[in-house]
Amino acid sequence: MKATGILFFSLAFLLSSCGAKHNQQQPAKDNDTATVTHQKTDSVPAKIISLEKLAAQMVASGESYQNDGNTDAEQIFIKAFIEALEEPKAFETNFNNLKKYDIRMLTADDGNLRIFYWLSPYSGSMWHVQNIVQYKTKNNAVTALSFNNLYEDKDDEGSPTPFFDHIYTLNTSPQSTYLFTGYGQMSGTEPYTVGHTLVIDQGKFSITKALFKTGKGVKTQLFASAELKDNQDKEKLLARLAITYNAKAKTISYPEVNETKDGYALTGKRNVLTFREGMFK
Repeated sequence: MKATGILFFSLAFLLSSCGAKHNQQQPAKDNDTATVTHQKTDSVPAKIISLEKLAAQMVASGESYQNDGNTDAEQIFIKAFIEALEEPKAFETNFNNLKKYDIRMLTADDGNLRIFYWLSPYSGSMWHVQNIVQYKTKNNAVTALSFNNLYEDKDDEGSPTPFFDHIYTLNTSPQSTYLFTGYGQMSGTEPYTVGHTLVIDQGKFSITKALFKTGKGVKTQLFASAELKDNQDKEKLLARLAITYNAKAKTISYPEVNETKDGYALTGKRNVLTFREGMFK
């Protein structure tokens, strides 16, 4: 009996010791996992924290802009933002925390291109919208750039200031082509709409390729504006100015506008172009 009792208590002590060692090691394993997970996800959020501070400084600088005309705060933010958008995992990051600074995101229908946009704090009655493009290639490489830098002619009508509200993928090969449609404001009394194509070919981005063939020649963009009359509803005028795309029919519809002595005026007619052979015709 004594031998049996000693064997029983020895076995119980051994099992208890093994259990204690397992319990002591388990938290260490959990901590290791937490550390690895933190390291994997912390690179982009760390930049986001810095971006928040720079975005706050950019917004705050709007008050002093009227006095000194300095726009450095926005340029600093844009540079940092582009760097953050080019991080390997940045395309999977939504940057929702920047919404508090009115920085929004629009995604193309193929999911491979996004635009982050905001109304510049230095805008007046003429809007100036900052649009930052982020693009993911078929090889999952990520690049980003300012849409403003794509304009070769800075005096182009309405450029580079639109709010884009739709991005459509056009079937072209081997290059990728996107159609952007949107709207803006050249002054408090002259809203406008615009249609742009963005061509990405072997890592080069261009919005200056003339892909709209109209009765007046070949254009790099479609543009329509009209003077806002007294007591006229701006939203209703923009609806009449709207440039729309039918993805199924591959047609783009835009308003006909005539220039008069009093400015631009809608004729009430709309023109339609069809995307074929790599162009809207």
